[in-house]
Order: sequence, then structure tokens, then C-alpha cells
Amino acid sequence: MMNRLLDSVPRETHDVLRRQGRVADDIDWPYRVARTKGWNAANVEYHRAQRGFGRGEMQSLMTALHLIQPVDTVVARDLVIAAAELFLCTNERRIVSRIREGELRLYGTHCPLYDHFVNPRWHGLTACGCFARRRGWYDALGIEVEEEVLMNKKWGDPVCELAVRFN
Repeated sequence: MMNRLLDSVPRETHDVLRRQGRVADDIDWPYRVARTKGWNAANVEYHRAQRGFGRGEMQSLMTALHLIQPVDTVVARDLVIAAAELFLCTNERRIVSRIREGELRLYGTHCPLYDHFVNPRWHGLTACGCFARRRGWYDALGIEVEEEVLMNKKWGDPVCELAVRFN
């Protein structure tokens, strides 16, 4: 789902931004950290890195769109939809955005990272990096956001569903 913000950005810029998001998909290093420092340290470092990646992604997106803080909640919502499309959707991963009952709903329909969580060597990571990554987006937007996890594949649900409320 392309939104009005992304429609104003040249295709070449989309490609540059997408490549920036791929850095966050490197998921081999937390295991190496865990082997030397333990899973608690790996969790902290992994989520800190993901939040930083997210902050950088949103800052780059806002720069490409010639936007600066503060933005209103409608623009913030559109930026999060655009960021989900640019940075979280790949050939292997699908994120769908919908506005439902006045709030943004994000649906993770396929996530290769989830496949790693069911791998025994990944037992120590407590949450996928997309939660921290989105926190980085909200940091860059400079806004308060409330997220509610409605469904989660780790709980046995068929998809991950998240309600995002912009305050």
C-alpha cells in the first residue's frame, strides 16, 4: 500500500532507503554476543541497536520528504505506514497497514525473523527487533505513541497484529 508521502519520493530514493533498512536484518550477531556475554546482554544490545536503526530510518525518511519535527498525528501515522512499507517489507517479510477504529493497525503476515525464534539457539531473545525498531521511529518523530499487541505469532496466533495510537 503506497501512501501519499511515498508517492512524492523518487523511486531511486525508495531504493536507497530500503537498502538502509536491510542493515537491521542482520540477526546473526546477537547469537555471537550471547555466546560470550550471555543472552541478557545479547537482548540489551540487540534491542538498543534495533532502536538506533529505527531512529536512523525515520530520520532518513523525513529528510527525503523534507519534513522536520514536530509533525501532527496524521502525518506521523502516514510516516509510520511509509516506514513499515519501506523498511519492514521485503520478499520474505510482509507487513500490512490498515486504519481501523481510528487507529493504525499493523499486521505481520510473514516474518523470517520469527522463524529464527523457534530455532533453539535463539531461545534467549525475548522480543523481535521490530518493536524496538518502531520505538526508534517514534523517537525520531518526537511523539508519544502507545502500542498494543493484539496477536503475536509467538503466542500461537496466525499473524502479529499491533494497534498503534498516536497521542
